[in-house]
Amino acid sequence: MFTTTVASPDPPRTHALVRALSLLFAAAVAFATLYPLADWRPRGGGAFDFLAGGLPRYWTWFDVLSNVLAYGVLALLLSIAWLARARPWVGFVVVTVAGSLLSLSLEAAQSFLPARVPALLDWLANSAGAAAGAWLGATLNRAAQRSERVVLPVRDRWYEQGPPMGWVLLLLWLSAQLVPQRLMFATGHVEPAAQRLLVRLFGPEAPDLSRAVDRLWGAQATAGYGVAVEAAAVLCALIAVGALAFSLVHGPRRRLLLVAGIATVAFGLRSLATQVVYGATAPLAWLTPGAQGGLVVGAVLLYGLETLGPRSRAALGATACVAGAVLVNVAPSDPYFDTMVAGLDAGQLSNVHGLLRAVSLVWPALAIVWFWRGVGRGSGRSL
Repeated sequence: MFTTTVASPDPPRTHALVRALSLLFAAAVAFATLYPLADWRPRGGGAFDFLAGGLPRYWTWFDVLSNVLAYGVLALLLSIAWLARARPWVGFVVVTVAGSLLSLSLEAAQSFLPARVPALLDWLANSAGAAAGAWLGATLNRAAQRSERVVLPVRDRWYEQGPPMGWVLLLLWLSAQLVPQRLMFATGHVEPAAQRLLVRLFGPEAPDLSRAVDRLWGAQATAGYGVAVEAAAVLCALIAVGALAFSLVHGPRRRLLLVAGIATVAFGLRSLATQVVYGATAPLAWLTPGAQGGLVVGAVLLYGLETLGPRSRAALGATACVAGAVLVNVAPSDPYFDTMVAGLDAGQLSNVHGLLRAVSLVWPALAIVWFWRGVGRGSGRSL
């Protein structure tokens, strides 16, 4: 039996937050594409000559996926923020075209920046990402529109009816896995940014945060404590992402499929990021003993997490976000990894990748807000 009701509209504050986030992310994409914003001048030729230049001889999946994910997130945000009431196919077309035109304009603008090089491949990757994000946004909007007309019993629906910001958080987390990190699934690593801030404020007298962490753990950090810390950090990440995923779909089988799909994509992105650091011959260098331990224990705990109520899952997810961020920032340093990252060629890390690094930095805070609202409302949904 269907239960027909009139669903209450989303709170205006929610719409305002999502729209502000979409505009902020669009500005961040533009800034990342055009950075550094200096020394504008014509370089000869037309601004759109790159369209006839063909594909570059050398390119990497790492750069392509960075662009796809960045524009996928942007398109998804634009869809649910501005076109939630539009017909799904209209929203898909509008957002896809808007994303492609934005990318085309930014690539053309790069023709006037000596430090930037416009590329046909970048535009194609960005357009593909915009189309993928627009499709996901249209799908979620269609589900939300249907839920306003007909509210199904929980047993008869596979998705959580309500604002789809949780799906945005999942996509943001997957995007963050393309950022080279020493610990598997690490997000919220603020230590490098904090160190740069201290150097700006205090110059050579600034304290070395990395050395302070090493002194905290002692000489045996890399031998024993490091493995335990990474296992615990991976465990926290699995609990946080699992709690988020479980709040979006109904039924054990569907939840298992969603988590398995997320894990598969995350493993692939993590392997690409690892190859950038260690080379193409070591795509599984991220599968350390600590990561293996965290994955095994986390897989077991996810089974128990699925049996909890929405409020308990939200509370546990928020706790895992806090604990995971702390562990990532106090984990023992790895001089070899730090050296490899510092030695990367500038061309291997695009400006759009810098945007994904910012996403990785703030993701725990966004997830904590999501879970906190879920606890307050007595359900797993938020925003």
